[in-house]
Amino acid sequence: MGNIRFRGFFTHVLDDRKRLAVPSQFRSIVDHESEGKVVLTPGYDLEISVYALVTWERIEESELLTLSMDHLQARRYRRHFTFGIKEDHLDAQGRILIPTFLLEHAGITKDVIVVGEIDYFTIWSPDNYKRFSEEIMKSYTDDSESIEQFRRRIHEGSGR
Repeated sequence: MGNIRFRGFFTHVLDDRKRLAVPSQFRSIVDHESEGKVVLTPGYDLEISVYALVTWERIEESELLTLSMDHLQARRYRRHFTFGIKEDHLDAQGRILIPTFLLEHAGITKDVIVVGEIDYFTIWSPDNYKRFSEEIMKSYTDDSESIEQFRRRIHEGSGR
């Protein structure tokens, strides 16, 4: 276990039963890391996020379970994931069944774009992917400068 790296861009089509054939490179990672088990959640940007179970369990431990349920914002944040979560297992053909509520969240009907995001992968409708890709391109320079400033503050705060 341990070196999860989902990389790549793939176009796929859901079958009539709303199943997605997971790209073979991603399948082998999920099989190796989590015995074929995945967790699907609503993404932040109208996509579906798919995690190997072992990765998702680390997120639960380090992020979601550390939130105080005494605070409304923490409850809403946690419930964004828990209200829309689905645990699944790759079938013999390497497919996952995507529930209607997640397809609706992402605006997916039939065609999908699957993107590796290093420690998880995402499933997009072509329209949402195009729209968000354009936003990334417009904001890249400003975002990279902001991230660098953020990194410097962290570096200075650590006393290095």
